[in-house]
Amino acid sequence: MSIYTNIKKRRSIRSYLDKKVKHSDICKVLDAGHYAPSSGNLQNWRFIVVRDPDTKETVARCCLEQLWITEAPVVIVVCSDSTKVKQEYPTKYKKFATQNCAAATQNMLLQTHALGLASCWVGPPSNLMKFKDNLKIPENIDVEALITIGYSNEKPLEKRHKIEEVTYFDKYGKRERDVSLFPLAKHLKKSKK
Repeated sequence: MSIYTNIKKRRSIRSYLDKKVKHSDICKVLDAGHYAPSSGNLQNWRFIVVRDPDTKETVARCCLEQLWITEAPVVIVVCSDSTKVKQEYPTKYKKFATQNCAAATQNMLLQTHALGLASCWVGPPSNLMKFKDNLKIPENIDVEALITIGYSNEKPLEKRHKIEEVTYFDKYGKRERDVSLFPLAKHLKKSKK
């Protein structure tokens, strides 16, 4: 599967089959996250792999009672140790640390799909203190995201805005463009010669 196809076909899944996920597949997912780009190459992400049913229930309850999370055989908690990021970028460290973890999360979502697994990106917990206490996450570590992983038990519909609705040229809100650029295919053919 091409990268483009993988990106287009991946969906957020919130219903999972009761089927175990191989440890080797989770290792590949983690490795994909590990290879994400990061500001200053600081790689501030930290991952917690959760399989224990009781811990998954705590996780789900701390995330606005989203109990569907407990159906996923695996939940990866994406955390950020911003210590070095703060040293390098004192005024923008929080934003950069979060962006780095977002890049790692996207890599893991795409790798999950490439392995024939399903996933969903879940925002950080609403009950942060209880969440961190139960997972023994130190105070100085931020929780950035959760990723549920398993085998899909649903077929979600595609819901996308048209690219024309979200794209501007040169300035925000400007939809006019140089039409000589389109269709792009004609330019691609010329560059191959």
